[in-house]
Amino acid sequence: MAGGMDALLPLDVINGFKVRPGLCDVNGATALPNGVNFTIHSHQATGVTLLLYKIGEKEPYARLPFPDNYKIGKVYSMFVFELNIRKFEYAYSVDGPFDPSRGLIFDKTKPLLDPYARAVSGQSVWGEHLGANDAYHANVVKNNFDWGDSIQPLLPMEDLIIYELHVRGFTKHHSSGVAHPGTFAGLMEKIPYIKSLGVTAVELMPIFEFDEMSGIRVEDGRELLDYWGYNTVSFFAPNTSYTAETERNE
Repeated sequence: MAGGMDALLPLDVINGFKVRPGLCDVNGATALPNGVNFTIHSHQATGVTLLLYKIGEKEPYARLPFPDNYKIGKVYSMFVFELNIRKFEYAYSVDGPFDPSRGLIFDKTKPLLDPYARAVSGQSVWGEHLGANDAYHANVVKNNFDWGDSIQPLLPMEDLIIYELHVRGFTKHHSSGVAHPGTFAGLMEKIPYIKSLGVTAVELMPIFEFDEMSGIRVEDGRELLDYWGYNTVSFFAPNTSYTAETERNE
């Protein structure tokens, strides 16, 4: 796929950006050697605009409406040339009918998160509210993790000894003795301990991006957050509040 797009040339210019129709069968945002392919699907939308943001900014520095001929069926797809994935975040503005009785509540003034985003920014610190004027943005991620010599153990199901745990809760208390409590890195530090128990498989409670401030309540004077994470914001992006440090593609 990458080689094919690398050989293609821009066909149009939208607001100063070189573009062409994208790969409509590749969902989400895909980084390729000469740019990024953006694909999004909507049954009822009448128009879609790609919003590009500088890192951490609230207002987009560029708006790229998808031309009508960049749409196939209900799928909008556009390849944008010469984008550096380390220097921007993105979201979508989607226009369409507003008819709540039919479940249609389009509002092009509200940025929408890509449902296929593999990294999300906007609420990276546990327990901090996403501001009223803030919105989730997506980051483009390369699928190039090097697994090294790691192999899948392929243990028979009947031989598994499964330990179910919560990433934050497992190491957040100081007694865990880890350098990065409440994070994926902290959990990795405890792998030798987990193995010493005879455990052969770990089942993690929800690890994808979620809003722990959703449904916040106060009981007996204590502020209670959504600890468990079942109100998922993005099913393809790890929860940023579980990371030990901010990472971006090099």
